[in-house]
Amino acid sequence: MYLPKAIAGLRDATLAMLYPTACRVCGAMIESWRDGVACAKCWEEVQQTRWPEDFCTKCGLPLQPLPSQVQIEKRRCGRCDEMAFNYARACGPYEGALRESVLWLKTHPQISQRMRELLIATFFASPELQASESIIPVPLHPGRLAERTFNQAEIIAYALSSASGLRVDTASLARVKKTEMHRAGMGARERARTLEKAFHLRAPRLIENRVVLVVDDVMTTSRTAQEIAQTLIKGGASVVNVLTLARAVSMLVQ
Repeated sequence: MYLPKAIAGLRDATLAMLYPTACRVCGAMIESWRDGVACAKCWEEVQQTRWPEDFCTKCGLPLQPLPSQVQIEKRRCGRCDEMAFNYARACGPYEGALRESVLWLKTHPQISQRMRELLIATFFASPELQASESIIPVPLHPGRLAERTFNQAEIIAYALSSASGLRVDTASLARVKKTEMHRAGMGARERARTLEKAFHLRAPRLIENRVVLVVDDVMTTSRTAQEIAQTLIKGGASVVNVLTLARAVSMLVQ
């Protein structure tokens, strides 16, 4: 036990001395390799303010707190009622250290130890997610994959697989439509339109009657998750759940 700590300490000292790196959130120096692109203090803020106590029991969207005299065990946001997935969770809001880690992952096929630990903790905190039988990373269109050279969702999937023992399934689902990048200000309907028929199920036998976990880096309007879940359910999956590193939350809902 002592040796790994000693090695980690030496590694971190070398990092700080030879490769000083500023936190992409606050600008402070990053002192530990495991923290990736954000400092320990910014990661502590993620841990302290990950989610409010009130959130949608289906999609995980934070909700406005109810008056103290009103208590409802299972609250829903109302926005996800028609969504085909059963259950969605994220490690935290798309801000601070999580946001910078997601942006880094889009251009670097690396997931920090701190982010890996948060991903695994989120998975094992949910009995619904643990019921999954396989992991499907959200696929990239071949054209975009050629541009980027790797799929960040696969990096996340294999990190989770190594801890959970679940099989990563990259064969079942393909992205057949090169959708335009979602722009700031693009409405939910426009996002949904760009994703229509974007995915194709190639190997139904791999997901038939199975509980499938779809993973990605960030969930915005839930439209990608919806389109994939519909495709998988139509193809025979019994349940589709979703896990992302972050969730874009522009506003709380009633």
